[in-house]
Amino acid sequence: MKLLRNLLSRLLPVFVSVLPFAAAQDTPAPSTAQPATSGAPAQNTPASLASPAPAPAPTAVPAGSPQPATTPEPVIPLQDRPYRVAVEVAFSGPAAAAPHLRYKLVDQIRDGFQRMYGSMWRTQVRESAWFRPGTQLQLERLTENDLRETWSEAATEKLLLVSIECGQAGFTVSCREYDTRIEELSPSLSRSVFTSQSVAHAACELGRDCFRPLLLFSGPTIDKSQLEFTLQAGNLLPPDPSAAQIAKGDVLRTFLRQMDRKNPGKVKILQRLDLCYIQITDFNRVLGTAGFSQDDAPVSLPDAAEPSTSYTDTARVRGLLLSHGPVPFGGKGSRNLQQIAIRQRPMASSSRVKLVLRDRPDRPLVCIRVDQVPERDSPPEMRVRHLTDRSGELQLSVDPAKPTFWLYAFSGSTLLARIPYAPGLMPRETVKLPDDSIRLGVEGDLYLLRDELVDMVAEKAVYMSIAKKASAAGDKPAFENAVTSIDALPARQQFSDRLDAIRSPALQKADAVRNAAAKRRIESLITKMRESVDKFFAADKRVKEADELQKLRQAAGLPPATRPAPAPAPAPAP
Repeated sequence: MKLLRNLLSRLLPVFVSVLPFAAAQDTPAPSTAQPATSGAPAQNTPASLASPAPAPAPTAVPAGSPQPATTPEPVIPLQDRPYRVAVEVAFSGPAAAAPHLRYKLVDQIRDGFQRMYGSMWRTQVRESAWFRPGTQLQLERLTENDLRETWSEAATEKLLLVSIECGQAGFTVSCREYDTRIEELSPSLSRSVFTSQSVAHAACELGRDCFRPLLLFSGPTIDKSQLEFTLQAGNLLPPDPSAAQIAKGDVLRTFLRQMDRKNPGKVKILQRLDLCYIQITDFNRVLGTAGFSQDDAPVSLPDAAEPSTSYTDTARVRGLLLSHGPVPFGGKGSRNLQQIAIRQRPMASSSRVKLVLRDRPDRPLVCIRVDQVPERDSPPEMRVRHLTDRSGELQLSVDPAKPTFWLYAFSGSTLLARIPYAPGLMPRETVKLPDDSIRLGVEGDLYLLRDELVDMVAEKAVYMSIAKKASAAGDKPAFENAVTSIDALPARQQFSDRLDAIRSPALQKADAVRNAAAKRRIESLITKMRESVDKFFAADKRVKEADELQKLRQAAGLPPATRPAPAPAPAPAP
């Protein structure tokens, strides 16, 4: 036994020295291959709207060896890129003093958004450290200036502000969204619940209703009749069907972002195109294996029982452009110009629209007739007439069957503008109309001139009647007085000079304010009035009146008067 212990004591150090070497031989060498990255570079996605794929882990390069060539980081296409959403939850009320209640509600809201949107959102939900107190009033007081400096596009794309008022009778949950790319706050939504178990569910539904997806204009369709857009995260379908980004009847609001040429990630100019909408006509198109719609390219094989494979393109959306005039949207544009659209659904049952002058926004247009028209050039029986109140405002209700319609604004019988409108998107909006005071002034002067022309026609008829009676009675002095009065009436040249005196100052005023529409209306009014004057002083009428007076003079026993032949009416002034 003693001999065995001595043998083991001599062999044990040998085994201990051999084991580390064997372990080093069995361990595989570290790999120098680059890990595969997911995603492909986007072809038409602007740099500021595309995010780079996760970079591979750096590998050690032996000293003295040549450095490997650097490859550009792949960019995730917009249709495959999830939204970066930050959710700030604020509390108020005596029950919110308990930390466990706040932590529980924040966790429930985080889980609710994850179940609703899945991989479509990269969500960060936390209790807000700056948004206090968490009340609906405080939420509505927030402005874009309060958030623009703190929340930028580099930090997040969407910011959801959730306020929870914990009262004795229940909870009031409110929500509002801020988009860092268009720097705009959405209208607020609120809901009252009675139990704490319903708070997270209400907050997630309000966040879903406030969320406004983004679309990037990719180009017109082949026939140039519609516009086509790429939907962000369009290929990432949410688990909850109610959270679908696009639905039938949706309307898009349009924006322009001019990016800095030297720094593509910096916005140089941001412009919101008011009263310019995109009415969605087609989405979730079913595409075949050749890339065509099954309706456009049907496949019929007698020997094949199964139809050709197809899939649904959920990342592309088509729509019609609705605007009140030429707008810089839907064209080719420059490389640094981003034409984007925001899908926004009605958040109220109606909207207040205020009509003001384009050059004087402080002057409301009172008692202006506005016709609500379902489609352009609809028959009169389909129109709904409105009148603005003392503040120049009118109330327009939301029609789910017709989310967009046209507003025809009139000044008297003159159509001022045709304006597309989608009520319910914003609670209050202002519509600027051209100044019609110049045309109204010309129209008033022409009415006075027309009255003078009518009075002159009546006086001439009276003097002709007196001349006829004096001729029949042989009263020569009365006949001469009547003829003298007829000759003293205003001639055509006097009315023509009055028209020129009305026309010239009005056109100068229209040129000063660059109102081309007013110039066209003034020219039309002057031309019509000049035609009426020329018709009254036509040469054939003057010859007929002169012949009748000569006959009356002969009947009265007076010698024929030597009267010059009436000259033809001169051409109207240009």
